[in-house]
Amino acid sequence: MDTVYDTTIVGAGAAGLMCAHRLAERGARVLLLDRNDRVGKKLSVTGNGQGNVSNTDLSKEHYFGSALETVSAVLERYGQPWLMNELAALGGLFAADGAGRIYPTSRQASSVTDLFRFSLQNSTAEQRLGEAVLSARCDRNVFRVRTDKGEYAARTLVLACGGKASPHLGADGSGYALAGSFGHTVTPLSPSLVRLRADAAAVRGLKGVRCGCTAVLVRPNGKEGSVFANTMTRGDVLFTESGVSGDAIFRISAFARAGDAVAIDFLPDSGAADVLAALRAKAERYPQMRAEDLLRGIVHSAIGRAVLRRCNIALEEDAARAVQKLPLLVHVLKFFTVEITGTDGFANAQVTKGGVDMRELTENLESKKVRGLFVVGELCDVDGECGGYNLQWAFSSGACAAEAIGERLCGSTT
Repeated sequence: MDTVYDTTIVGAGAAGLMCAHRLAERGARVLLLDRNDRVGKKLSVTGNGQGNVSNTDLSKEHYFGSALETVSAVLERYGQPWLMNELAALGGLFAADGAGRIYPTSRQASSVTDLFRFSLQNSTAEQRLGEAVLSARCDRNVFRVRTDKGEYAARTLVLACGGKASPHLGADGSGYALAGSFGHTVTPLSPSLVRLRADAAAVRGLKGVRCGCTAVLVRPNGKEGSVFANTMTRGDVLFTESGVSGDAIFRISAFARAGDAVAIDFLPDSGAADVLAALRAKAERYPQMRAEDLLRGIVHSAIGRAVLRRCNIALEEDAARAVQKLPLLVHVLKFFTVEITGTDGFANAQVTKGGVDMRELTENLESKKVRGLFVVGELCDVDGECGGYNLQWAFSSGACAAEAIGERLCGSTT
């Protein structure tokens, strides 16, 4: 007779690890499967390797998806305070930076993975790593998962396979096919929190420049184009050899497509009229000053040169002559457009936008189509802004599914 586990969890990332940890604490017999040879491979490099696990502001405005009311309900039950208590109980110490991003005090993402690794050692959870899941089916209320090394049976099944982002860390998008095999809809997928590629001329001379700006996506619509709804964001913009990056860009990257433009305000704390008055006063005081020097002390020198080129103002032109072009100069400083040619794709993205339509899941993230099937983490049609939001969702969703499974198998944990 087959060994029948209480739960099979496909994927040992943040969501899968949290789900396995919570269930194992209750004594449930858990099988944790992952195609990687170690758990938490992506978790161990998150937040540029520093482990940005959450944020002090978890309002739903930071999330995108088909059922944000469900996301909000999950985060209300298993939000940032709950997560901090859970990770502290595992032996971790965490603190928020000035922007509200929460990191382990070690500033090592791998130490977060270690907390779960230690927890699962000598627990009721069985790990089978380096096994690729090929298919899954429900046969008379028993879920049978076939891998390249065998077949396993369980009373419940949790799909925590992750998305398509960062395939070098083991993400291959296979979880969408698994969910689809149970009749679930997968919404359109696109890379998110990813660098945008741009017309080379638009970023010439700006490689390596980082500035605090506001950025907004502009979609062609007639002569001027129109701002794409709800994409205005503030943060760092980093110019690269092939385009733009930084947290402000990451927040709008999921909505960008070839032919759009990013409009950057280099002086978000100053109104156009104030900037114009300051430049005019400077030009009047130093009429022989070169146009290039006119912008020094106002923006980065490389940005100043790029703006002048946009306005067809020679760098050596004196301020007295350039003063008539100052309104145009101010406009470009406040609305510097960079035409987008595409993104760096899933290979370089941090998360996937789109996934299993959450309208097909209950508030406990159980399938409305197949009883006992749960979908969590990045596999869901949920993505958040840069700043710990996606990892918080992974942990929260994994805990939510574990609670529902635990109540069914063993009785309430509360």
